[in-house]
Amino acid sequence: MKPMTNLDGLLLFEFMADANGVLAGAALFYWSKPIAARINAWSVKPYQRFPKLKMLPGSQNAGTELNYRTMFIWFRLCGAFLFVDASYYLSHAISRIWR
Repeated sequence: MKPMTNLDGLLLFEFMADANGVLAGAALFYWSKPIAARINAWSVKPYQRFPKLKMLPGSQNAGTELNYRTMFIWFRLCGAFLFVDASYYLSHAISRIWR
């Protein structure tokens, strides 16, 4: 049995980072709806406590369905991109490990 070299350690690290990226992308895609709902509810609290903040430009969308849908779509897109990107690099890491 040969000892692990620095290159083997880096390949193992790359494999683990890519595998975690795949899992994070899948989790973000799957849980995008509850995450968007919680952030939307959290972002409305300052406007309920201080009603004069609603006069600021861009704040009229806080807590609305438009804000929720926008966050939901962005979380889904980011999760899908992370999943596909990490899967691509994971396949390359696997092919380099099994050479």
